[in-house]
Amino acid sequence: MARYVEHTRTWEFDEDRSRWEQILEVLVARIDSGEWGPKFKISEVKLMEEFGVARPTIRKAMERLRTAGKVYTVPNLGSFVNADGEAHRSNEANEPSAE
Repeated sequence: MARYVEHTRTWEFDEDRSRWEQILEVLVARIDSGEWGPKFKISEVKLMEEFGVARPTIRKAMERLRTAGKVYTVPNLGSFVNADGEAHRSNEANEPSAE
């Protein structure tokens, strides 16, 4: 299982753009590069510490990742990176069967 890599970079945000958008770009890059593989658990707390922002800022970026199909969230467990082509689990339950 993939481990969370501690990033020690000090973030300087572009003041002309919202922080959540800049964080979203970093998170998408980590997923697309394979740094965070399928089923990797994303820790909001660690992201808050890394980027030095409040939880609502991280949650806004995470919501956009869910909307894009990059991650899925399991209630009371957390958010995980989606495997390429894997249907979102909550969507599977809502789809009618082909039988």
